[in-house]
Amino acid sequence: MKYLLPLLLLLLLVGCDTREGPLDFEGLSTRAKTGQAEAFRTLVELLGETQNDLNGRAYGVLMEQGVASIPYLLEKVDDPNDERREYVIAGLGTLKAEAAVTPIGAVLQNVGLNRRYVAAWALGEIGKDNGVPFLVAALDDPDGEVRKRATRSLIKLNKSALPALLDYLPSAPARGAAGAIRALGDIGDRRALPVLLQLLDSPMRREIFHALGKLKDPRAEQGLVAGLSDADWQNRMAAATALGPIGGPKAEAALRTTLDDEVEVVREWSARSLEMISGKRTLFRNSQGEMVLPYHIYH
Repeated sequence: MKYLLPLLLLLLLVGCDTREGPLDFEGLSTRAKTGQAEAFRTLVELLGETQNDLNGRAYGVLMEQGVASIPYLLEKVDDPNDERREYVIAGLGTLKAEAAVTPIGAVLQNVGLNRRYVAAWALGEIGKDNGVPFLVAALDDPDGEVRKRATRSLIKLNKSALPALLDYLPSAPARGAAGAIRALGDIGDRRALPVLLQLLDSPMRREIFHALGKLKDPRAEQGLVAGLSDADWQNRMAAATALGPIGGPKAEAALRTTLDDEVEVVREWSARSLEMISGKRTLFRNSQGEMVLPYHIYH
């Protein structure tokens, strides 16, 4: 009896392998080049096989075939195998498959699935407007990697993402608001300014300050000058950093007062921003009480 169980397991393993002989990747590639559906479907199935880098090799063959692979990849967008699904979605993103936006968006929304970050990445690679709502919704995803990838993809979509972000931000939860603010700052469209200014007194003011600095709109100067008096030193530092690219006499006068801030990094960023505004090197007091120049860092 003790020999029976290992024998049954061996028979089971042998029975599960229905492939006849060694896998012929060259033959698969040749058949795929001639448009044989069987070859494409075999390659897509292999995307779930991790042994001997079978999935990586299959992925390479599918990408070589380009758009011809898209219909077969679409068949497996929501495959239950995490490995296969990730490769499929990555392939559709790489091939910029417009038909994949909605099914990939559905994967992104399904919080029960693993590795959904690749769906957020792929929507950015495809770059179509109908992917924006999925990405905006993902800004509040429970998975931090998904949120990060969604933010990056919205930045890549650039101005086509602007209207949805502006609609979303005023009532966005804190977790989602952070990504939306960062995206608006990196997109750099001044149409975002009114919405950002309305949130200056919110708990997201640090992120707002950073975004305003990237917009480089003089109309933000007053709000940023007020931020130099914030009780939180990190907010003061962010305001000081943002004032450099904006410039202006009010900013220069206010930054000279924060050269005496109690926190060294606030003093340093005040000096750095003053240099940007005035065009002259500016000393600040370091932690040893010495008057020194700030390190040269580009905003």
